[in-house]
Amino acid sequence: MATRTINTKRNIMASYLLMIIQMIFSFVSKSVIVYTLGSDYLGLSSLFASVLTVLNVAELGFTTSIVFFMYKPLAENDVKRVCALLAYLKKVYKGVGISILILGMVTTFFLPYLINGDAPSEINIYLLYILYLINTVISYFLSAHKTALLTAIQRLDLTKIVNCIVTVIQYILQLIALIVFKNYYLFVGAMITGTCVTNIFVAYISKKKFPQYECGGDISKEDKKEIIRKVKGLLICNISIVTYTTLDSIVISSFVGLISVAIYNNYMTIYKAANQLIVLVRTAMQSSVGNSIVSESINKNLHDIYLWQFLFSVIATWCATCMLCLYQPFMKLWMGDNLMLPMIDVILIVVWFFIDIVQQAHNLYSAGAGLWNELRYSYIFNTCNNLVFNIILGKAYGITGIILASLATCIISGTFWQCIIIFRHYFKISAKKYILTQVKYFGIALVSVSITFLICSIVNAGDLMNIIIKLIICMTISPLLLYLFYRNNMYFIDSKRLIYNIIRK
Repeated sequence: MATRTINTKRNIMASYLLMIIQMIFSFVSKSVIVYTLGSDYLGLSSLFASVLTVLNVAELGFTTSIVFFMYKPLAENDVKRVCALLAYLKKVYKGVGISILILGMVTTFFLPYLINGDAPSEINIYLLYILYLINTVISYFLSAHKTALLTAIQRLDLTKIVNCIVTVIQYILQLIALIVFKNYYLFVGAMITGTCVTNIFVAYISKKKFPQYECGGDISKEDKKEIIRKVKGLLICNISIVTYTTLDSIVISSFVGLISVAIYNNYMTIYKAANQLIVLVRTAMQSSVGNSIVSESINKNLHDIYLWQFLFSVIATWCATCMLCLYQPFMKLWMGDNLMLPMIDVILIVVWFFIDIVQQAHNLYSAGAGLWNELRYSYIFNTCNNLVFNIILGKAYGITGIILASLATCIISGTFWQCIIIFRHYFKISAKKYILTQVKYFGIALVSVSITFLICSIVNAGDLMNIIIKLIICMTISPLLLYLFYRNNMYFIDSKRLIYNIIRK
């Protein structure tokens, strides 16, 4: 347990450091793109990133599946089996890289149909897209399998440290490309260079720290069959995640235009930054939870999932408060009045954010227990429902309709359906109590966020001072309200003990 806690702490710290660096430079680079080249370039960048994320579904979930199969041999120090799984993953990655490259080249013929209106005249959209494609596939031919190994070993912090250093240098080169040369090709070229350098260093660190784990040997036919069985569920899962998070930009680009894509993605940049700050905690915890599932009792894990549910709910409430109170003032200061969404869209985004974050608790256990195949029908629903309603509501109501489609899918599939499946197949009990607890936490969050928002609405100062005062209110009022609501909650007491142990270690 001590080793899992230490590894989780290391992974969280390294992940947060990288996240903060990426978040700061992302805001700076987006601002520079808008002010040096225009909003169309920002929309084009978001569109290509979304298209290639869709194509990346060719990975089929092999990484997650094989990392899952590595948990047990790593715990038992079965080096030979780990090396065989690593060799198998390396072969798979080569095939995946080739598949994405081929699919990506075919997609070039459809680019004009994905853009409503004209693209920037100074840029060749086909050449730019191919550069983005190269950046997507290059990791599969270098050391992506070593990153998977470090994930399974619970030493994701080693890859994050490399990413931190390379990311800073990469973004500096990108800013030079924009400010000095005003050349977007150089901007993307720096991104490709950063990806290559990161992969080379990850391979070196993996060999240096864990020389016993090198590609070699073969896994049995039974193992391959079991991996493929898991991958089938993961394939559906990945398609669901891809359509849920990336098709929004494609639909907006097709129905509205590149500038609307830029506006929507400016808001989603903040959403994803806050989301990733929390999801990184879940990612850092994933290997530890996987280890707990194979080594601890179901009752112990049942207690833990309620503890994580409480912690994620508290974090989500405070973040949602800050987002609702600060979204519009920040967007006005950052991008100006012309690049802002209406307040109803902001409210929907914040609700979507809260529900998404609370679901991270049970997502830990669906991945840790390898329940992707059992969850496949909920993922099929995710894909079909979100895609159909994205198109219908997006065409009728624009960005508001697209956000509504994603929110509805998130509630039906994530909060209800997937919880029921996880509790039925792993914990062997009803999910009713867990779901009702989620509803209770949402009600408390609604009250807490509303009170803080009403207090913030009284503030009327200049743009920057407005943000500072409202941030101070959110930093004080929201935690105070949460303490008043939860001070007698048993998981609040357990949370304090857990956080103290993590800090002490």
